[in-house]
Amino acid sequence: MSSDLASEPARLRVVVLVRDEILRLGMGALLSSLPVVDQVCCYATWHDVEQSVREGETDVVFLDESDNEWQWVSEDGGFRPAAVLMLLHDYQAKEQLLRPPHTPDGFVLQSDLTAEILTTALQRVTAGEVVMPTPLARDLMGRVGASTPHQRRHRAALTPRENEVLVLLAQGLSNKQIARRLQISSHGAKRIVASLLMKLDSSNRTMAVVTAIKSGLLAADAQTA
Repeated sequence: MSSDLASEPARLRVVVLVRDEILRLGMGALLSSLPVVDQVCCYATWHDVEQSVREGETDVVFLDESDNEWQWVSEDGGFRPAAVLMLLHDYQAKEQLLRPPHTPDGFVLQSDLTAEILTTALQRVTAGEVVMPTPLARDLMGRVGASTPHQRRHRAALTPRENEVLVLLAQGLSNKQIARRLQISSHGAKRIVASLLMKLDSSNRTMAVVTAIKSGLLAADAQTA
């Protein structure tokens, strides 16, 4: 019995900051019903969120895109939670959400707030994988044509292997999954991912995928989530 309990995945502690009361209550109820979630704390003010995160361990924070104060979760603040998921009102993310160093670890569309999608998003973001709705990836791809010649001229120079890993990264694969797919060691996959993040000047995998799509290094249809 003890071995079975030890094999059970850890359930997540989630904090939600949404100022709209109806949406906040709805998200709280839905998240509380998920088997992967242990505890949900929903707040309407930054003060309460900051105090909650400082006082206890938090696995994921859901933030609404309309809140411009969300940069407090940066590492500069000294208490960034394990993962940050941004709730988008539509698939056209504002530019300030897509620029480092404060890019979220993933995005969820408000219209996609179902138990299945939230469960998948939580599992993937806590595993260090990319969470990006396909409509958002396609919108980013559409912005490539609007980039300036200067931006396109300064694309990162990726090796063939890095390009392979970039596609798998966009599909949400973990380092172990990338290693198995390419038949390389986990250490090798980790090294290539680290190289990609450095070349794309990205603080996390989501930022790397966003940068790659916007610079024309990655087609939007490479994103399958």
